Amino acid sequence: MSNNIPYQTLDISLLELNSGQLEGLPKNPRWIKDERYEALKKSIEDAPELLEARTLLVYPLQNGHYVVIGGNMRLRACRELGFKELPCYVFKQETPVEKLREYTIKDNVEFGNVDWDLIANEWDTGDVQDWGQDISFLGEKLPDDAYDFSDDNIDSAKKVEKVDRNLCKCPICGHIANKKEFAYENISVSTGDEQVSSPQDTEADEA
Repeated sequence: MSNNIPYQTLDISLLELNSGQLEGLPKNPRWIKDERYEALKKSIEDAPELLEARTLLVYPLQNGHYVVIGGNMRLRACRELGFKELPCYVFKQETPVEKLREYTIKDNVEFGNVDWDLIANEWDTGDVQDWGQDISFLGEKLPDDAYDFSDDNIDSAKKVEKVDRNLCKCPICGHIANKKEFAYENISVSTGDEQVSSPQDTEADEA
């Protein structure tokens, strides 16, 4: 096919995972856990039409194959699911490798945050879980001793465990919440790479 046509349906045998085979482009930095990989496969099985809406991003190689710039995990899953061809967006041969590196990272950046309260209260959590979003922690009951920041516990409370970019896990009770929720308990907790201060502290600083 002509590389002048950006959207093409390509034989899956022509698609290569990014293993660093293109000079100047490091191998794909993304990886996926087994349970999340199975969720991805199920998501593709349930709604394969989304592959048309969110095509793989690929770049033509000299050997007639294409290296995947965005969608490596989807390619792996589709191979196992028995797909014979996949819709792709083909970057032009003259695309600078610097731009390909940029696209590789930007394709996986999550700019938004999830409103877990909205998910829990206004969405069908069974559907959301079935669609591949891990919300198992939303079903956890808040223990009676949650946020027990007494003198005996305050030292350990300062070392909450980061679950993801915005969620932390209390070392005392195991409750998972937005990092700002810990701050509302009138303490400062370290999330490993930043300090989350209580609103009272923030107001005092601004006064």
